[in-house]
Amino acid sequence: MRVGPLVSELVDEKRRDFHEWLAKRLVKTVSMRRAAQFTRYVPADDIQNSVLPSTEILGFTTSEADRELKIIDCTGNRYGDLGENFLHWVASCATQFATRAEQVSVILLPDFPNAEFSSFWNPIIDLPPDSGTVVVMNKAGDLERRGAPRPFEPPSRKIFQAKYRELNGGPGPDFEDKVIRRIGHFDISEQHCSHFFFDGSRAVAELADLLLEKITSVAGKTAARTTLIIPARTDPWMEQAVTATAGRLTVPWIKWPMDAAEIPPANDGTSYMFLVDFINTGATYTTVARQAREAGYRLHRYSVAAFMSRDCHVEANGLPAVQAIKQVAAERVARDHCDQCKLALPHTDKYRDEFAELRSYDAWHILTSVGWDTESYGPPKRLKHFPPFKEIFDAFGDCLAYKLELILREVAPGAVIVCPEEPAVQLLVRRMQPWAEDRMVAVPLPREALIRAEGADVRRIADSTGWGRQLDHLSQRQARVVVLDEINASNETARQMLHILKAFHIHPRAYTPIFNFVPADQLDEVPIRALYELPSPRRVWT
Repeated sequence: MRVGPLVSELVDEKRRDFHEWLAKRLVKTVSMRRAAQFTRYVPADDIQNSVLPSTEILGFTTSEADRELKIIDCTGNRYGDLGENFLHWVASCATQFATRAEQVSVILLPDFPNAEFSSFWNPIIDLPPDSGTVVVMNKAGDLERRGAPRPFEPPSRKIFQAKYRELNGGPGPDFEDKVIRRIGHFDISEQHCSHFFFDGSRAVAELADLLLEKITSVAGKTAARTTLIIPARTDPWMEQAVTATAGRLTVPWIKWPMDAAEIPPANDGTSYMFLVDFINTGATYTTVARQAREAGYRLHRYSVAAFMSRDCHVEANGLPAVQAIKQVAAERVARDHCDQCKLALPHTDKYRDEFAELRSYDAWHILTSVGWDTESYGPPKRLKHFPPFKEIFDAFGDCLAYKLELILREVAPGAVIVCPEEPAVQLLVRRMQPWAEDRMVAVPLPREALIRAEGADVRRIADSTGWGRQLDHLSQRQARVVVLDEINASNETARQMLHILKAFHIHPRAYTPIFNFVPADQLDEVPIRALYELPSPRRVWT
């Protein structure tokens, strides 16, 4: 299954072979009757609709065969692009193809949906014991099964993960998704400041995988006789990743001392490789590598950096060249020219979450980095001048999602998000998905439903809709809910969403707009926690 494309795509032979391999591991004897030649696709607009296609889109046929196994493979998508409505539909399809005791449906997903709040599990959990079996697997090879209690021998996790990675790519995309470009006033050296800091703390496992790949590719057979070195001042997440990598390679690692007088003697027959969290100007790396060379250390031809500034070049100094996992545009400014230093703004502690909300300097930097235009979606009354939030979330979505997560942790850990079904705010929710410990659940409410619900029976409007089914499920589970929006210009959208939630007996823990333009206004019994409050001098509508 592919979500988003407008056309089918060829299914390559490796993926078909993987399906056959998996089937044979689950049920032993298998004959392939209908291997998929093309992907089945659901356009992006249909994913958001309340009514998804029938099961016929999957191209499955029923037969009278006693034993049947069908695989619904969704692993060619990022989890955040699937959405709760689509996931529920996939689960419903799987149960419809597992009605007899010897029928098995297998769902392959990048990750398991939230065990408590995702409605994905409802059709599967409701399978009676005399039905078939539904098996759900994630990229790690973990397996959940429901229905008939037939014996299964799970496939080797190690082999499954290797095959999954071969088909869907290595840890690179997951690493990219989990890196946070935090915004603030960061002290990066005695001479320079930066407005941004690249934080890999959410991507330790992925970074360890990438370090392992880099080290084995550049060191080859000598990797087993290599000692890894990190500078004394190394971010904790990098140290954790290096520890995991060294453990998998079964090689030692050391910290390079800050005081040159404490440098230990090199071991004969050992090669050394520097692993660095961030190379910005290259000054620190040049210093430690030169010290090692002068102390008689035999260094590999290459060192590895998690992040490296695109404009930094250290190859010409005769030291090991640097292989960067991710090259970035690192904004750095001399302290004499740093606007934040001139304003006497304190430096941001990159190891502590000091502020959940945005600082004024950062909020205005974000708002003025894009051109404003007339509001193109939202309530019927439109603002004449409005920041394009899709552009903002494309550029700053990671740091805004990070700040939002800090607020969610404070007001309602593990909360479900309810938001308008609008492109920008959904982009922000998708940006948070890779970090969520248990797959964040989000319920987008269509703008048409928000408007209609004001003067009608909400439960009648919600009947037979995906969002209505989700809210009913959350109500039964007494889920913690937070309402999210990109801006609050009048409280109108907020009140519409609260009105719908009230009909389902859901009382949200907070209403969280990214920017709140009416901080003096309040909502009945629901606290407002914005990332930034900006009182509007007057309300001007088109």
